[in-house]
Amino acid sequence: MEKIEKKNPAILYLVLCGLVFYSLAAVSTATKSSPVSVLTYKQTVWVGIGFVAMMVISRMDYRIWAKKAFWLYGFGILAVCSVFVFGKKINGALSWIDLGVLSIQPSELTKITTLIMLARIYELHDGVFYRSEQLILVGGIIALPTLLVLIQPDLGMALVYLSLLGCFMLVTRIPGWVHLALVTAVLGLILGLFSLYSFSEKLFYQVIRPHQFERLTSFLHPEDDPLESGYQYILAKKIVGSGQLGGMGILQLLNSSHEKLPEQHTDFIFAVIAHQWGFAGASALLILYFLLFTQLVHWAMNTPDLFASFFISGMVTMWSFQIFVNIGMNIGLSPITGLTLPFISYGGSSFITNLMACGFLLSMHTPSPTRQLEK
Repeated sequence: MEKIEKKNPAILYLVLCGLVFYSLAAVSTATKSSPVSVLTYKQTVWVGIGFVAMMVISRMDYRIWAKKAFWLYGFGILAVCSVFVFGKKINGALSWIDLGVLSIQPSELTKITTLIMLARIYELHDGVFYRSEQLILVGGIIALPTLLVLIQPDLGMALVYLSLLGCFMLVTRIPGWVHLALVTAVLGLILGLFSLYSFSEKLFYQVIRPHQFERLTSFLHPEDDPLESGYQYILAKKIVGSGQLGGMGILQLLNSSHEKLPEQHTDFIFAVIAHQWGFAGASALLILYFLLFTQLVHWAMNTPDLFASFFISGMVTMWSFQIFVNIGMNIGLSPITGLTLPFISYGGSSFITNLMACGFLLSMHTPSPTRQLEK
């Protein structure tokens, strides 16, 4: 009988507590000029709800979700589609459903259901995908929610879904020509868009919205338009740099109305952390992320359950991508895409969903005994 290795999840709990502390402190600081008690209180409530959901899910047999993967994926697709009927526009994207006390973003939940489906497919094929129909199936599973999110339009979230494709390419055994074809397709897409822009800007802006194109290019030269498209990049870097080594405290730079950074409690919360606690505090946050990911990668590499291994790898991939893009936005190294900083940015929908994902991960830290019975 296969020996089941038990792993200690204590590090993950400690890291989550540290991230929650960072989140509440940063949200409180970022909203000093607005009703801080309301937003901080709400964030505390979301954290509480998320931790309850995490503990409930962590005590369930994760093989239940593997068996229901197809139905969960279908539910996730319906959830994303629901915004076209019940959704409301926020910042130009029809991505939210207003429930009164909470505006939920269905695409956050669909990230998990899509990953569950991919993990199940990965398990059923033993991680080997040499046939074209297998690759088409995986591509379709990722493409469907990605296209639905792009229609909303939410480019940032669509890129998060596409990051799962990178995870799939990394952990599965696939023919070499697939890697070559993917690289060729990406280069061809870039060349095609460049040619379209050179031929007709009007047609180009039918494919890429003007505000999206502006976001994708303005970070390269923000000083060309310092009062409009480059404003957030310049001010964010100014606030990050002002923190220096140990932080500057709550200075007028962060709270004055004429220099207030837009969305500083969500998209640009890393700038608030760097300003408040300096390089040391920002580095400590990155160390917490590093500890979280090294623990999860260890679980993924040592579990005999292929479903759990892929699910853990996928969550690490999506969170890492979001962290890279969000911090890149704050220091001028990536375009503004509206992606929040996992476990830190204000928002009930993302925080609760991320803690639910942690519940799934905690349930997988020891392989389920029913896995052997299913085999």
